[in-house]
Amino acid sequence: MQFQNYPFFYLMFISAILSGLISVITWNRRNVRGSGTFSFCMFLIAWWSFFYALEITALDPSLHILFLKIEYLAIPWIPGFVILFTLKFGGFNRLVTWKTSFIIFLIPIITFLSYFTNEFHHWYYQAVDALTINGLTILSTTPGFMYHILTAYILFSIIFCLIVFFYILKNSPRVFFVQSLIFMGILLLLLGGYLYYQFMPRLYPDFDITPIVLAFAGIIVLFEIFQYQFFDLVHFPHRKIFEHLHDGIIVLDTVNRILEINDAAITMLHLQNSSPIGEKFDTITTLLSESNSDVDSYSCSYSNSNSGINLTGCTPVHTTIHHLHEHNSYYYAIDMYPVFDSIQRLECRLIVMRDVSEILKSKNALSEAGKKMGFLTSITRHDILNQIMVVLFYIDDISHHSDTHPQTILSIEQVREAALMIKKLINFTSVYQDLGVVEPGWYKVSDMVERAWETRGVPPTVSCRIDANLVIYADMLLEKVFYNLIDNSLRHGKNISSITVTAKISDHSAVIIYEDDGGGVISEEKKKIFERGFGKNTGYGLFLVREILGITSITITETGIPGTGVRFEMTVPHGGFMIPAVS
Repeated sequence: MQFQNYPFFYLMFISAILSGLISVITWNRRNVRGSGTFSFCMFLIAWWSFFYALEITALDPSLHILFLKIEYLAIPWIPGFVILFTLKFGGFNRLVTWKTSFIIFLIPIITFLSYFTNEFHHWYYQAVDALTINGLTILSTTPGFMYHILTAYILFSIIFCLIVFFYILKNSPRVFFVQSLIFMGILLLLLGGYLYYQFMPRLYPDFDITPIVLAFAGIIVLFEIFQYQFFDLVHFPHRKIFEHLHDGIIVLDTVNRILEINDAAITMLHLQNSSPIGEKFDTITTLLSESNSDVDSYSCSYSNSNSGINLTGCTPVHTTIHHLHEHNSYYYAIDMYPVFDSIQRLECRLIVMRDVSEILKSKNALSEAGKKMGFLTSITRHDILNQIMVVLFYIDDISHHSDTHPQTILSIEQVREAALMIKKLINFTSVYQDLGVVEPGWYKVSDMVERAWETRGVPPTVSCRIDANLVIYADMLLEKVFYNLIDNSLRHGKNISSITVTAKISDHSAVIIYEDDGGGVISEEKKKIFERGFGKNTGYGLFLVREILGITSITITETGIPGTGVRFEMTVPHGGFMIPAVS
């Protein structure tokens, strides 16, 4: 085989090498959306560039024709795979079906068959001649109509990809913006090169500048892969997320027409047989228009009339509805959020539907089980107390009829004290039998402290100052927390004269501070005082304080200085507190 020194032939080989390298690199990232298709496309380009380089450097005209035929094993398929890659990379996988794939590759198939049967009909090339110009052997071709169809298809594929990448560019965060912008630059470079080849004067007859353009494009693609994580970070379209959400999403415009609705919402509303997009929301008969919000309803300010819940107003709605369908019971949490622009004009309404059937069923089952356990406990407690009363009666009877031996008297008193302690503990548990059974709620701290103060019956010699304008999310036994803290101060404080409850608020948490001016807690006992059984009374007071607060993730620690009084700090997490409005 003899070779000729064709100008720029080395650029063809460089294009083949770069395209092959990109094909290997992207194939190793084939799990990323679109990467596998792009890898195969670059392999076809590498194939075309390599054999085109051999074609233009071969001296024998028969070899020119042979290499040209080998090139056409790849050339017709490249624009189809470019379109396929663009659709996959853009997240339009739902458009990539067998039917659309057939349409995309219809012209490549016809072109491929036309080229390799050209000698029978001359649809692709009307004539192919070998010419010698400036000592170089060149193939001169006269294109047929199928050649022009493939040319138009290639131009269409590049323009189509530009449009798709412009859409990605417009709807992407910054890192994907740069990726898309660079790739649009590559497509514009290819478009310019191909238009130059088709419509501008050529350096030599039938010399295709496209592989040279591809060599420069390959360098840019490699730069984009390593610098901007092309095929590592891939933009996931919001539409794709919207379609795959388990929650039902409905978007209404300002006149309550349905702009968007995902599959989950269609299923929940039983609208599988019709497309509601464009219809007025309040004209469609669904569970949202037929049901009333009768479970855990709350809204900032909305009307809940007999005709259904109002989801087309200008204030947020948060409610739960009960729905019966085909003998099945469903509960849906419904949220409506009006969306305003920068000058507070209504842009749209977002309705979110969440199936909370299992959660509410489990919650109701737990609540029912808690009530039954509480009832059983109360019966058991009553029976135990009756038996303790019998024990105390016989202890008194024995003490009256026994001898006066000191040891006997001491033993009887110890038994009486033990029985009284059992009675005290049993009575103590009755106060806390509902711990964690009822759902937590919002309670004003100052009100809880005042009620605990009154219940405990604090001597007039002890003053109280409350500076805690705070509402917290806590268990219903929050009052018992402050009752126990006050009781603890009165029982164990030395010469106590004042108790103070204050609050500090930050962006991430709130701290409720309880202080007295008693003796305080020694350092060795600061952690032990919250343990079960530690203490001189029942041993459960501060332990239950910690447990009651812990139900809603509130923590408590003792940070006081021994000898100056106790200081309990209760930290309320973000989202668990708010400042009440001034009435």
